[in-house]
Amino acid sequence: MTSKERKKFWEVLVSLTGQNIPEECETLSKTIKYPQKLYRFRKADIKSLEALRTNRLYFSSAAYYDDPFDSFCSINWNTVAEGITHALGDENQRKIAFNILSQQSGCTIEQVSAFFSSRNINEWILEGNNIIEQLRKIIQNMQRSICFTEKDLNEVLWLKYSDNHTGFALEFDFSPQSLLIDNGWSGTPTENNAKYYSIYPVYYSNKAYDSTNYVRAVAEGMASSIISQSQQQSSLTIPPEMYWQIERISLIKHKCHEYDKEWRIIHPYSKEPLYMSWKPSGVIIGLKAEKPTRDLIISLSKEAGISNIYECYIDNKNKLNKRRIRL
Repeated sequence: MTSKERKKFWEVLVSLTGQNIPEECETLSKTIKYPQKLYRFRKADIKSLEALRTNRLYFSSAAYYDDPFDSFCSINWNTVAEGITHALGDENQRKIAFNILSQQSGCTIEQVSAFFSSRNINEWILEGNNIIEQLRKIIQNMQRSICFTEKDLNEVLWLKYSDNHTGFALEFDFSPQSLLIDNGWSGTPTENNAKYYSIYPVYYSNKAYDSTNYVRAVAEGMASSIISQSQQQSSLTIPPEMYWQIERISLIKHKCHEYDKEWRIIHPYSKEPLYMSWKPSGVIIGLKAEKPTRDLIISLSKEAGISNIYECYIDNKNKLNKRRIRL
């Protein structure tokens, strides 16, 4: 997808209200121009080689990605302070807030009032900032995805993600059927109830997405749990407008990463699956991979049933290229 097409996708994504999920999924899907092939760059380490052998793709936490801003919630701290001041400083708003928290926590309004009377507004603003600061780290850690690119011969990607051209890249023929949830998940769907992973393009912009309202909604749920000593978790229901927040947080990166031309499968569940199965259509060996590594990649690719094996080389135009290895 071009930069203009990715921008259109993003504009539709941030416009979704969460009121009609099936219809919104279809609307969003119409903005996506799916590539025929996707690529995934890997180091030639034990974990990646075993994943190659077993045709498995593992979900990774955004907290471990090389970009510290990846899936990191952008917060407007003035909005946070104003929200706390408005909720606790105005008598009418305080009654509304305490009534909501009473319903969510199972405590009486008097108990909620006593809890918030223990500190002044400035102290609660400081506490609110601390909670949100910790929350966005937790949210980032929970964001799990599998990353791909449209480009197989991008020198920067080989340098960054395939250990300076010494690793390999996986080639995938894309189709929606490739993303069937059928492995690594205890709730395997039947043919009549098939479920699929969603894959999306990443949008690149120097303007951050403001996720203050989403993090604040999560914080309110935490407040209900803290107030209630009898409940292990809050009964907070996230409103419809919060439904697409995970996608919005995960699918925007700074403009400097635009060369990645990235696509992502976002983890759809809180715990499982840890991986998905998707057999590559080909494997590309890095330009600087040494013979033992090359031989191992070829051997594991054969074991995985992958017949299209390529190697990188520098062609007569002094460009990075690939050619099929005759086995």
